[in-house]
Amino acid sequence: MSDLSHVRALRPGFPVIMGEVERTLSGGQREGGAFLDSPTSGQQEETLPFVVMALAGETFAVEISRVREIIRVPKITWIPGAAAHIKGVINLRGNVVSVIDLAVLISLTDSDPGQQSRIVIVDSSHELVGILVDSVSQVEEIVPSSLEPPMQTLDQKQQNFVMAQSSINGVMVGMLDIDKVIEEARTA
Repeated sequence: MSDLSHVRALRPGFPVIMGEVERTLSGGQREGGAFLDSPTSGQQEETLPFVVMALAGETFAVEISRVREIIRVPKITWIPGAAAHIKGVINLRGNVVSVIDLAVLISLTDSDPGQQSRIVIVDSSHELVGILVDSVSQVEEIVPSSLEPPMQTLDQKQQNFVMAQSSINGVMVGMLDIDKVIEEARTA
């Protein structure tokens, strides 16, 4: 059976749904999108809302419950001696917030912020952190049974941060483990 402990972090209180995800990935029998022996068979499956964003030609998503707000890119103050993936800090209504350049952190192509660039402010252990992305496109409701393990073709660093993947409108989207992203940013 597939190890989906990384996906369980999305909603640890939904063992029935996560059980269905595990059976889907291990070849369980389904009819009409629901397992025949499932307590949710015949019922509409609960969805998880994710914020979908673009980064260096790739598409990623973060569970919306972790997102505090999404802002246009303000003036970012550079910090001398900071790691390459730390873009700097911003003033967010009197709070100093570190901004992580996610492309640099996960070994994608670095680019300067453009007109569509945004900073996704996330809450990590009661601390606000900004994640610089190329654009934010939508909020998408994802059915947990549609989540799959990340592709093995991702490089090792990307595999550490992508806890699952799903197809949204024909595009493969990597679901980021935001805690691992921020932990890596703090220690790298």
